[in-house]
Amino acid sequence: MTKSGTTIWSKAEREAWKLPEDITVSQWAVKNRVLPASSPFPGLYRLNLTPYMAGPQDAFCDDEVEEIDLMFPAQVSKSCSAQNMIGYIVDQCPGETFYVVPREKDVDYVTEKVFKPMVELSEALSRHISGSPRDLQGTHFDFDRMTLYFGWAGSPAEMAARYIKNLFFDEPDKYPPFAGREANPIDLAIKRTTTFWDRKIVKLSTPTIKENYIYSSYNNSNMQKFYIPCPHCGQYSTWPFVQLKIHPNLRDPEEIIKKGTGCVWYECEYCAAKIEELQRGELVAKGLWLPKGQTIDEDGNIHGTPLRSKRHSGFNAPAWIAPFEGVSWPRIMAKWFRANTEEGIALGELLDFKNAIEGVPFEEAGKKLKTSELRKLKGGFSQGTMPADCVTLVASADYHKSKTRGIVRIDYEVRGFGYGLKNYVITSGSASSFEQLDKEVLLSPFPWEDGTPNEKKPWLAVICLFVDSGYEPDDVYEYCRQRPGLTIPTKGETGPCLKPLRPSELESATERRLTRRQRIRYRGMQLLIVDTYFFKNQVMSWAEPRLDENGKVIAEPLTLFYNEIPHYYLTEFSNEKKVKVRDTKGNVKWVWKPISPGAPTHSLDTAVLAAAAGFYKGVHYLRRPGEKRTAPAAAGQRKKIKLSELQRQKRMR
Repeated sequence: MTKSGTTIWSKAEREAWKLPEDITVSQWAVKNRVLPASSPFPGLYRLNLTPYMAGPQDAFCDDEVEEIDLMFPAQVSKSCSAQNMIGYIVDQCPGETFYVVPREKDVDYVTEKVFKPMVELSEALSRHISGSPRDLQGTHFDFDRMTLYFGWAGSPAEMAARYIKNLFFDEPDKYPPFAGREANPIDLAIKRTTTFWDRKIVKLSTPTIKENYIYSSYNNSNMQKFYIPCPHCGQYSTWPFVQLKIHPNLRDPEEIIKKGTGCVWYECEYCAAKIEELQRGELVAKGLWLPKGQTIDEDGNIHGTPLRSKRHSGFNAPAWIAPFEGVSWPRIMAKWFRANTEEGIALGELLDFKNAIEGVPFEEAGKKLKTSELRKLKGGFSQGTMPADCVTLVASADYHKSKTRGIVRIDYEVRGFGYGLKNYVITSGSASSFEQLDKEVLLSPFPWEDGTPNEKKPWLAVICLFVDSGYEPDDVYEYCRQRPGLTIPTKGETGPCLKPLRPSELESATERRLTRRQRIRYRGMQLLIVDTYFFKNQVMSWAEPRLDENGKVIAEPLTLFYNEIPHYYLTEFSNEKKVKVRDTKGNVKWVWKPISPGAPTHSLDTAVLAAAAGFYKGVHYLRRPGEKRTAPAAAGQRKKIKLSELQRQKRMR
C-alpha cells in the first residue's frame, strides 16, 4: 500500500492471492451457474430439482476424497454436476484441468455447446477471461489462473504432454481399449496427475456391461447408494425397480403413457404403502447417501461401518428418482413393457433399459425362472395339506430382527418329499415370534389332502427345521438349544464348496469368541454351513421340466406348490438368475445374483434351506417299497478297474 492509499499490486496479482470462499460445489452452482435457454430448466441452477446430486458434487470439496465415480443412468444431471465442479475449479480452486471425451468430434460439441456458454453466461466465470476470442477457442480454454484442456481417448500425444491436477473422464465405457500403441487411455491420463498430492479424478458414465470400466471402478469405491424415507413408516430404502407398481390389466405402452401420472406408483417394501409420483420431490429431498456397509433405520440413525475409505467415492442411483419428463414413472413402465417384447429384446431395448434407466450394467444371463411358469406348478392340494405320495416333511426358517425396535420377522416354509425327489411346498408364511413359528410349523402334524387319517397312513409332522442364524446368531442358538435334534442352526456360504453341507463349531462360524457361559450353554450344538450355490441349482432345477437334446419334455418338474401360493412367494423365489462373471485373472464362473437388486428373496432363501434340510435327512435315498438301489460293483471288479486305470496312466507317461 502506498502513502496515497493506493495498492501497488495489480488486479491479476490480487486475484491470484485471493483465498477461495468457504463454499461447496453445489452452493457455488446455485449462486453462480446459469443454464442456457436450450436447457429444460434455463436460468440459475436449481439444486432443489436434483437434490440427490448435492452429495456427489460436494465430494469434490472433501480433502479426503481423491477419486469420484458417477455411475448414473441418462437424464439424471450427472454431466451438469461435473460441469459445476469445473466451474468451481475455475472460480475458487484453480488448477490445470483436463476433460477427456470418447471421440475427437465430441471435443467440438463440449467446447462450443457446453463449456463456452457456461463461461459466458456466468458472471463469476467470465471475469476470469480477458475477453479475447482466443480465450475460449480450440482444445483449450485460457483463464487468468489456469487452463482447461480438452482431449479424446484416442489422442495419446495430448495426454502425455500435460501435467494435470484435475482429471475428468466423460463416458469412459465408450473409450477405445488402447490409444494407438500407447497404454490404456485412462491409465495414461492418470499418470499425468501423480505429481499433485491434492489431485482429483472424476469419472462420469452410464454403465454398459460389467466388464467395462465404470462398473469395475465403482466396485472398487465405497459404493454409495441413495436412501429415501417412506412417508408412512419412515423406513429408508434405495427404491428398487421391483417396487414400482402398475395395475395388472395395464400393459400396453401407449396406453400407459396416455394415462400418465397416477397409473404408476411406488410401493414401500416395508409397509406396502402407496407412494405417488407427486410425492417424489419432497421425499428425495430428505434422502441421503450411504456407502456399502452402512444402513439407516426409520428414526434416521446410521448403523455399521463403511466397507471402504471415502478416498475413492462412488455414487449410483436409478433414473426414477429424477424429476425430468423423459424418466417419468409412466414412461419408465412403458419402456419396460416395450423392452420385454420379442422385438424389444431383439433390438437391445432391454440392455438399454438396464443401463439408461436402472443405472446398472447389463450382464449375460444363464438360468432363470419366470413367475408365469411357476404359477403353472400348483399341485391341486390346499395349503397345510399333504399330497398322497408325500413321505417325509422338513421345514426352514429365515430369522430377521429390527436392531432398533426389536421387531421379529421369521419367514418359513414346510416342504414335503416323496420318492425320486418329488417335492411339495406344503405351506409358507411369516411368523412374528418363535412361539408362533412352533405353532404353525412344529407342534401339530399336517393332514393328507383328503383330510382322513387312518392307522396305516397317519398324518406326518416336520422331522427337521433348519434356521438361518446369519442375522442374530444368539437368538437362533437359544431357540435351537431348547429343541435339540429337531431344530438346527445354519449359515449360508457362497459356493461352490467341496461339500453341500458341512458341520462347524459355533464359535468359529460366527467369527467371535463365545464366553465360558455360552460354551457351557451351547455344548453339544453344531452349526451347519450350507452351500447356497449347490442348493439354488437344485431348487431351480426342481422347478423346471427336463428336456432332451431336441428340447422335448421328457420329465415334468419335481416341485409343486399348494393352490393358494401367494404371488410374492413366486416373485421372490424367481428373483435370482445364474450369470457368468470373470475374475481379475479372466477366469469365468457362474454365480447366482438378484435380477432386481434390492428386491427381497426370502422365499428363495427358505426354499434353499428346505432343500438342505431334505439333503440332511437323506431324501435323495428314498426308495419305493420293494425298489432296490443299484448294486455297487463287486470288490474284485472295483480292484480290476482301478488296476487297469493305473496301467493306462503308466502307458500314457
